Amino acid sequence: MKKLLLMFTLIFMITSCDDNMSYMEEMTDLQLIEAIANDPNKFEIDTIDIPQPSKLVVDSEYFDYMMLTAEISPEYGYQLSMGDMALDAGDITEVFFTKDGRKLGNRQGMDDRKRHNKRCFKYVFPLTFSLGDVSYTVNDYREFGDTMKAHYQETGEKHRPAFAYPIQVQFGRDEEAEVVTINSDEEHKEAFQSCRGEEGDKKCFTFGFPVSFIMPDGSTLTAEDEEDLEAKMKAFFETYEGERKRPEVVFPVDLVFEDGSTVTANSHEEIKQAMKDNCGRGNGDDGTDEEGGTRG
Repeated sequence: MKKLLLMFTLIFMITSCDDNMSYMEEMTDLQLIEAIANDPNKFEIDTIDIPQPSKLVVDSEYFDYMMLTAEISPEYGYQLSMGDMALDAGDITEVFFTKDGRKLGNRQGMDDRKRHNKRCFKYVFPLTFSLGDVSYTVNDYREFGDTMKAHYQETGEKHRPAFAYPIQVQFGRDEEAEVVTINSDEEHKEAFQSCRGEEGDKKCFTFGFPVSFIMPDGSTLTAEDEEDLEAKMKAFFETYEGERKRPEVVFPVDLVFEDGSTVTANSHEEIKQAMKDNCGRGNGDDGTDEEGGTRG
């Protein structure tokens, strides 16, 4: 599974970066956001691998959003794509963080919950959902928003709506309108993803197998392929009760890129350099994407 592999490449890259992050003292939030959004080397990572401070922000400020994807700009920070499931339900917005997890303001310098890249779809009402142990049925967006606000004012608790599936969403308008039935959270996420266009996601590389890792308890984990790696990593962390440290790859390790080329890395720094040289490229050799760089 490429996302699992990218989670570990992120570890190696971050540990090799300059820890003082002096760029943060030289760039404004606006400049950092533009740098992250437009970085041709940006690629997707697993959403579980964003910094802990970023996770806390998402949990507290974006509790009523569905996280769609997380991307990292190796030099500048993170970009999260979020699907609004409440006040502006059906919208997609972007949230930006520095490499150490601090939330950045958006391009307009406003609260980024008020800036939406695009309306992905509209919910078909009436709509039934739960907030905690309380169930509600609403008949339009205004009632949806009012219900969310009233629940928070009454309980002081933040909840992401738990929809009573199946629900329906509408893509497009007028003659082009298409109503789709959603039966689960996974299908809900897929509906958001269809608006983003998964063909634009950036995958960086996979490992050349077999590959080994030194685990947090000092043991060595060796995997023969992607499925084996995913299964063994999952099994390890389901039973491990010690300090949650990241696994360390055993060097040398082969990195296999999308074009079929292979690079042997002997250190974290060499992994970072290989990523800079090979990730985020389009079909050309100039390090830029022929389709216009990053997706937006």
